[in-house]
Amino acid sequence: MNEERLQELLSVYRHRGAMPELPRRRRVKPWLIAAAAILAIGVILFEMRPLMGWRVTEVAGSARVPWLLRPGVVVTTGSASRVRLQSEEIGTVDIAEKTSLRVIGRHRLALVSGTIHAWTTSPPGLFVVDTPRARAIDLGCEYVLSVGADGGGLLRVLTGWVSLDAYGESLVPQGARAAISSDGRLSAPIFEDAPLAFQQAVERYSFGSSGDLSTVLTLARQRDALTLINLFRVATAEDRFRIYDRLNELVPAPPQVPRDALLNWTIMTVDPWWPDVLKASGVTSIKKKKRAP
Repeated sequence: MNEERLQELLSVYRHRGAMPELPRRRRVKPWLIAAAAILAIGVILFEMRPLMGWRVTEVAGSARVPWLLRPGVVVTTGSASRVRLQSEEIGTVDIAEKTSLRVIGRHRLALVSGTIHAWTTSPPGLFVVDTPRARAIDLGCEYVLSVGADGGGLLRVLTGWVSLDAYGESLVPQGARAAISSDGRLSAPIFEDAPLAFQQAVERYSFGSSGDLSTVLTLARQRDALTLINLFRVATAEDRFRIYDRLNELVPAPPQVPRDALLNWTIMTVDPWWPDVLKASGVTSIKKKKRAP
């Protein structure tokens, strides 16, 4: 078959009309591109809000510090290293040597082990530090919190108040400390200027050693009325009467709290006694500090 014959046979498939116009590609206006970029940045910043609370402001020594303190990140310090975290919403947290601290969120940290020193300017109840056995809730203060290898720990309040929460609650004021046992029990708050024997006896009694109550009651000063009123929650029914009698000597009970009220004791039984106890112990009401270092 020659070329002319082939063209003749294929001519029946030839398009005889004009070629259709293809749709033109529309140009995207520059302002739409800019608006989309701004929207994308806004979405990213919105999603990163929980990550923007804490920032590292100082590092001393060979600490392992990630560049982004997102939830779940752990800051670890060695034997000769320290880290300072700051938050415009919360205040300042110093991480001491040999410490492991996990970031939970903008207002929450978890002390795995070691020691932190916190200064806060946030509203009461906003800043929380979890430990393996208890939770420290800031009520406007400066405090030092330590956790040992067994999960137990120690809270020392330098200014203001801290609420320790575990199996029960311990409100710890300025100048006092409270211990956390390895099984999560809390000691009553103990003023650090009390005799050492008193402090040790209170801690042991809080953790279940009933034989130490005599030492506690004998050595208690008027200032230690705060410690005694906190012991009601861990005492046996019999021991509550002994605590009542000694506390009544130090700070006379109000008419609303007669001795026989202990027969049907609840956590609210001694509530009317608290204002007089706080005053006798030299403790001020819970107030917020206005400034952190």
